Amino acid sequence: MIRLTTMTMQLIDNDPDGIRICRVEGESLVTIVVPRDKLAEAKKLPNVPERGVYYLLDEDHGVLGRVYAGQTTQGLARLEDHKAKKEFWNKAVMFLDGDINIDRDVLDALEAKAIDFVQRNGSYETDNTYLPSPHVNPYKEQRVEELHENMLFRMKVLGYDLNRSETAAHVSEGFHTKKNGISATGKYDKATGRFTVLAGSEVELGRGIIKNRGAIAAREQLFGSQHGKAKLDHDVTFASPSTAAVFVLGGSQNGWTEWVNDQGKTLDEVYRNKEHMNE
Repeated sequence: MIRLTTMTMQLIDNDPDGIRICRVEGESLVTIVVPRDKLAEAKKLPNVPERGVYYLLDEDHGVLGRVYAGQTTQGLARLEDHKAKKEFWNKAVMFLDGDINIDRDVLDALEAKAIDFVQRNGSYETDNTYLPSPHVNPYKEQRVEELHENMLFRMKVLGYDLNRSETAAHVSEGFHTKKNGISATGKYDKATGRFTVLAGSEVELGRGIIKNRGAIAAREQLFGSQHGKAKLDHDVTFASPSTAAVFVLGGSQNGWTEWVNDQGKTLDEVYRNKEHMNE
């Protein structure tokens, strides 16, 4: 028997990288994907439920570097506080419904389950340092389990797999960049999506970084206020190839096209190009 799930996706302003609203046929739960820089527009959306659980993501091409889970009774307005106080996230995914379908007991239990999951699973870091332990009404345990499984399923469909682990090591061949006179080398781990810049690589500190908090934090930690060209004395691993490229080169970089192997093929051609994969 073929089992089907029908999911509808609405793109606000016809932008595939912008705000997205997802619904599953027969379910009342609404999923809203909100890029950090689109929050003001998202808050203007009409008829959005206000109760549910959400994830804040440091995300790059589906690779998760950091995740935070929380609950809201204010809907999209809850993200304003996080925008002011949490610098790491660039995307939020909210799972919202009405008070009748997600009451206080279910909400507290669902948040605890979401936090427990991100603390125990995946290759990403988490900003959740405290695990709440709410009383779970035994008559509502099934509802909580169903909602959590639904959330994980939708996250995976959207390209944000919270259960992506690094149990297998699939470290790639070497890749390098020589852009703007900077020479750096690194390796990509297919299992985790992480990219390691190798010791001896050069870093262009004279060029500022545009909107990449992970790269900014790494530079500040390793080089402080140093300027000019620097050299790494040990390997440094980043959540994505793009963050690694920005760390090395500054500005705004697409690591999938910036890192190339000795044959001149980009990381994208080696790992994501369909023609290459079928060879």
